[in-house]
Amino acid sequence: MEPSASGVFCSQVLIMVNSEDVNAIILAQKNMLDQFEKTNEMLLNFNNLSCVRMQQMNKHFLHHTRTLVEMKKDLDSIFWRIRTLEEKLAKQYPEAFSNIHESPILEDDDFDPLPKSTAMTIATLEQSTESCDTSPDIISPTTSHDFKDLSRGPYDSPAVNGQSITDDDNEMD
Repeated sequence: MEPSASGVFCSQVLIMVNSEDVNAIILAQKNMLDQFEKTNEMLLNFNNLSCVRMQQMNKHFLHHTRTLVEMKKDLDSIFWRIRTLEEKLAKQYPEAFSNIHESPILEDDDFDPLPKSTAMTIATLEQSTESCDTSPDIISPTTSHDFKDLSRGPYDSPAVNGQSITDDDNEMD
């Protein structure tokens, strides 16, 4: 029986290919596949750690943002009370207030204590904390030694210019 044209072509191609080169290429591909799998696993772990850390930072950021908004509201209330008391005292004792020269103070009566952009930022951050996939069986986050929790300050009492306000009370006694 005579070999067919396709059989002759295939046998000629197989003779031209060096089996050692093919084995070297397959080995190189297996090594690259192992490296890519390790790199992919490292990137997944990094993404999971980053997601967990971002959720923690979002919680801290939201807490600090809310604290600042509350402090702004409290300060606005305090300044409003001070202005009210000054007005009452000015009406009761006009001769004492006639000697005081008023300096032009910028009054922001129509200032919104919580701009819409801040409210949108808070709402957006609250939604973004739910978007990360944090499976506890994949990763267990550790706290970095370089990370400082700024929500727990060393000062328990309010301070102005580095001095405790309660220190002024003690000096007056």
